[in-house]
Amino acid sequence: MKWNSITVKLGGSIIVLFLVVLLPLMYTIDQLFTSFYTNQQQKQTEYFAGQYSAMITDVEDVNSYHMFDMLSDLINADFLIFNKEGVILRSTAGASFQEGSRVMTELFAPIAQNRSVGLEYTSSAQPLFLAGKPIVIDGEVNGGLVVASNMDGVQQSIKEVRKWLFVSAVGALLIAVGFTYFISRRLASPLLQMEKAARDMARGKLSTVLPVTTRDEVGTLAVAINDLGRELKQYRTSRSEFFANISHELRTPISYIKGYSEVLRKGMIENEAEKQQYAAIIEDESKRLTALINDLFELAKMEEGKLDLHPEWVEVDDVLKSAIAKARLKASEKKIDVILDTSSELLKLHIDPIRLEQAVLNIVENAIRYSEVETNIHIYTRTKKSRFILFVKDEGMGIQEEDMPFIFERFYRVEKSRSRASGGTGLGLAIVKDLVERLNGDIQVESEIGKGTEFILSFPLERNAGEEK
Repeated sequence: MKWNSITVKLGGSIIVLFLVVLLPLMYTIDQLFTSFYTNQQQKQTEYFAGQYSAMITDVEDVNSYHMFDMLSDLINADFLIFNKEGVILRSTAGASFQEGSRVMTELFAPIAQNRSVGLEYTSSAQPLFLAGKPIVIDGEVNGGLVVASNMDGVQQSIKEVRKWLFVSAVGALLIAVGFTYFISRRLASPLLQMEKAARDMARGKLSTVLPVTTRDEVGTLAVAINDLGRELKQYRTSRSEFFANISHELRTPISYIKGYSEVLRKGMIENEAEKQQYAAIIEDESKRLTALINDLFELAKMEEGKLDLHPEWVEVDDVLKSAIAKARLKASEKKIDVILDTSSELLKLHIDPIRLEQAVLNIVENAIRYSEVETNIHIYTRTKKSRFILFVKDEGMGIQEEDMPFIFERFYRVEKSRSRASGGTGLGLAIVKDLVERLNGDIQVESEIGKGTEFILSFPLERNAGEEK
């Protein structure tokens, strides 16, 4: 296992968090038990001192103190009694408090002032707690009684508690380590699968699919990676088709140009009419090749985000009339009349006029290309709520229903045999769709076989029309 793996990092983080919680908790429990046992022992010792000091009626009556020998064994504590001068009259506490010696000042001073005293004291390496009470007779302090309780038992109990706390902590830590390892492995496993899937995709295995077992963020990420794989696969397929189409589209006009120019160069012609025919073919194919290169250049600029837009306030009628004027020559060749019918008011849009004209011109030229001779193309506008709507309707052959979802795809031709002969590149509508979307507009198509096709362009009337999304 790698030390920098997600499993180790995640598991280590959980263990550190566990220790951060466990160690203060252990310390708190230790202090609680220590305080509890010590306070209980001290309270009991103080209670005995208060009870037995009240039983003494004559401090100097040493013969009456024999009962404390029995009480000492009974409560497992020692007694010492001293008079008002601080001289110890009776003691069961051994050498530390010998009879006839003076009691320590820490005990004598507060008792002489009729106050209780409690303090910790170490005698012969034994920890003691001394609880002293004054002996009051007829309202006067005549001495004091001190109960000395050995704290060894308390400390032993505290040690036992600490030992079990340590055992419990170690056990909890081992359980936590095992549980953390299991959880971290379970949590890290999908991430490792995602890493492997990403590497496989980088090597070209775009059919890799991750299992989605949860609905949380990890499951969402797996779905996103699966979507990415599908998009990359589709992109690779589209790219291959795109390059294949480009190669085919370029090869055809180049072959014509090469073949007929070679015929002309070698003088393989019979008369002037044939020469003019070949020259016209070369000219037409050159125009088609130029149009294809220009369309490819436009698409490349769009994909790279280098297509600059320069929106300004323009009159829509002027843009439409300019587009119609440029398409009139091609329309006249097929005796097609382009009819413009705009709304009564002079409508202005804040939009890039060059790109709007380019989109309209592409649609009109496409309509001319697929329309029969002596037909009409109608262009009319309407406003609806906050939208400007432009309609371009031809009287051509129409589009099959199964072709409708693909007409904006690159190099897609509704009728492939006729489209090449008519000079189309298969990129015009793809460029139109991209331009309309960059102008913050929408484009829709309605078509009926034998009756024609209608393109519907919609743009917002507010100021941001024509600004990039």
